[in-house]
Amino acid sequence: MLLFSQITKVSRSSIAVLALLFLSACQFQPLYGERIPGQGGGLEQVGVASVNNRVGQQVRNHLLFLLNGGFASSEKTHEAKLRVSYSNKLSAALPSVEDSTAGTVTVRVSYDLIDLKTNETVASGSRDAAASYDRTGQVLANNRATRDAENRAAKEAAEALRLAIASNISRL
Repeated sequence: MLLFSQITKVSRSSIAVLALLFLSACQFQPLYGERIPGQGGGLEQVGVASVNNRVGQQVRNHLLFLLNGGFASSEKTHEAKLRVSYSNKLSAALPSVEDSTAGTVTVRVSYDLIDLKTNETVASGSRDAAASYDRTGQVLANNRATRDAENRAAKEAAEALRLAIASNISRL
């Protein structure tokens, strides 16, 4: 019995030592919170340039809220320039477009992350998001359903952009 308890003590301590070795190699930093000096600015220091369409404005507004938490930072170190395009595809399963009962809105956002000190592009990429909606025989209901799907897809694209920008900023 004494030998078994000594083995478990040794194995527990060796597991703890191995866990500490593996965890010491982690480069974990909180997404929201103070950054280590010299590791790049936080997400609140990223501005978002203006866009030119309604869906793009939905993406921009939601992204600004995600980056800044509703507060404006006076000192911006980077700016995200967005190019937003979207498409609306009706279900092709039915013989006539007028008879289709479903649609899908796809929002594609390409971005360039610009360092404002050097005016150089430090990162770029694109993200897609899609939202489906039902169609009825009523024109106004279809228009509202399309707009709601555009808003949902824009919000989802903004959330994907925030993660991409956070990843880019953490590497700088």
